[in-house]
Amino acid sequence: MTSQTKYRSGLQALLHYLAMLALFIFLSAVVGSIMLLVVGENPLRTYIILFQQSFMRPRGLAIAVQRATPLILTACGAVVAFQAGAINMGLAGQVTVGASVAAMAGYALPPLPKIILIPLILVLSGCGGAIAGFLPAIFKRLSGISEIITGLISNYVIQYGLGMVIGAIPLLRAAQRGVSRNGVQPAAYLTQFVDLTHGGWGSGTKAHTGIFVAIGIALFLAWWMRHSKMGLEIRMTRHSFTVAEFAGIKAGRSFFLGMMLSGAIAAMAGAVDILGIWRGYRLGTMNVGEKDLIIALIGGQSFVGAMLAALVYGGLESGTLNVQWYTNIPRPFVDMLVTLIVIFAAAPSMISFFSGESETDRLGGRFLLRDD
Repeated sequence: MTSQTKYRSGLQALLHYLAMLALFIFLSAVVGSIMLLVVGENPLRTYIILFQQSFMRPRGLAIAVQRATPLILTACGAVVAFQAGAINMGLAGQVTVGASVAAMAGYALPPLPKIILIPLILVLSGCGGAIAGFLPAIFKRLSGISEIITGLISNYVIQYGLGMVIGAIPLLRAAQRGVSRNGVQPAAYLTQFVDLTHGGWGSGTKAHTGIFVAIGIALFLAWWMRHSKMGLEIRMTRHSFTVAEFAGIKAGRSFFLGMMLSGAIAAMAGAVDILGIWRGYRLGTMNVGEKDLIIALIGGQSFVGAMLAALVYGGLESGTLNVQWYTNIPRPFVDMLVTLIVIFAAAPSMISFFSGESETDRLGGRFLLRDD
């Protein structure tokens, strides 16, 4: 197949996906409009207000950036696992590990220039997340149970195990106490836009420069997965075990690498939230659900797509905060409208993801069932 043919095939697939995405978003608007009519609201006015407050107001955009920053990274973490033929349901635990490491490192590391300290903290958080990502993979290897189940179990194991590990190591215990009292050192802060603009853009929010970190990582992953040897092995293993095996690739190893890299990226989401928003040991305030997986699906299981989907979702979350001020619709109802948009938007990718008949479409780290 020539490069020109590949380009045309890829373009056709992209256009087909975008057409399906537009169709399902339109269907979500139809269903949402019926619901709004039932409660006596004007659907057109409601949706206009929602999108105006999401994307056409400075404060709305700032909130969108704040909400989207960690979501870009967790969605990219989910995409890495998808590329490896797996579903990472342990993202919440991996984010928690990354946040813990970032908080303690941000307090305990010696004073360094910001340009050195912040990348160092991100790397340390990524290492912690890689270990957390290894847990559901090794549980699957030992038990034969799907990584979906072992990922969910690992979230609970990490929740309690992390506290035990910190409590058992005096250095970590001291760092946890210190950051709980004093927060991370200022040199580790990701600058908030309200400070960067001296009270201008970003006022009333905690949007921070971590958005550039998240976008940079997403773009790097998109390039790396296509042009690196390891990225090629991960993608090749998912597409065809037989071809990968013939090429000398160990499919089980690629699965482990994919899950660990997925955990590392998710952990960095926890790190940027700690360094940019909380700046202390505030794990109880962090909330990670399965929306990361849905955002990754909306993005067509690609890094750039996931990044754009996360930005749009962050905007919609921002809009829900203000719609209730301009209409008589209660906040839970607006959240339901946004959820409808998200679920319908994920449908095209979910259909191919769960019902595909080819090896390329099927999921689940199935390669571990074979002998390496």
